[in-house]
Amino acid sequence: MIDVDGELRTSTRSAAWGAVGNFILMALKITVGIVGNSRALIADGIHSGADLGSSIAVIIGLRVARIPPDEGHNYGHAKAEAVAQKVVALLLILAGFEVANGSIAALSRPSQHPTAVTLVVAAGVMVIKWVMYVRQKKTAARTGSHSLMASALDNRMDVISSAITTAAILGAQWGIAHCDAYGALAVAALIVWLGIEIFSQAANDLMDRAADPETVQAIRVQCLQVAGVKKIAEIRTRVSGTQVLVDLKIVVNRQLSILEAHQISHRVKEAIMSLPRIQDVMVHVNPD
Repeated sequence: MIDVDGELRTSTRSAAWGAVGNFILMALKITVGIVGNSRALIADGIHSGADLGSSIAVIIGLRVARIPPDEGHNYGHAKAEAVAQKVVALLLILAGFEVANGSIAALSRPSQHPTAVTLVVAAGVMVIKWVMYVRQKKTAARTGSHSLMASALDNRMDVISSAITTAAILGAQWGIAHCDAYGALAVAALIVWLGIEIFSQAANDLMDRAADPETVQAIRVQCLQVAGVKKIAEIRTRVSGTQVLVDLKIVVNRQLSILEAHQISHRVKEAIMSLPRIQDVMVHVNPD
């Protein structure tokens, strides 16, 4: 049996550490970018600022998701994660457009020449972000948290962003005109693209996205192994946060009594509830 509350606590801790890391990186990149004349590094710092807001939104979403079902929310509050994902996505898109606007404006001004320290910071951040990505991805895969996985993917994008920043700074130091500004523009495009991707995933979750084919097949196998089930008429699933809700129609012998049919449906529910991440199962019985 999966400890859902324990997994949400683990996800929340991971997101909290991510928020601390993003705050430090944001302050470092923006400060060094300003002092060292690197628009690309400042853009990367703004990206980390959006990541900080994203981490805070994820923490809030995960805390709300832990609230148990009540009269107003019979299926719990798990979809708060999807709402948090949408906040993450909107922050990223807004940050991306802001960075792009500043980068385009910089192209009309004299080209900047970043200092050596900006190169060291950009390369160092790339390594740090890779470590953050690997750690959060492992936690998200273990707990099934979509919002934490979105945060992990954002960290992966940060690795690419920092690589672009490093290349742009190198190009500017080698004398390539506006290379730093073009690097900032490329970072902006990555930020917007990731925001759109995360928003799309969150929209799917809020629209009762079906469970993955492997989960549906596992439900089918568990159901058909229960004595008395002749076949499955229909399986419907919907993802709610890290959990799955199941609606099932089974076919049994028409000669069975109501009590016998009910007992079969109860065994079916118990069998499916033994699977990972199944929150609830509604079983409807049809006669053969």
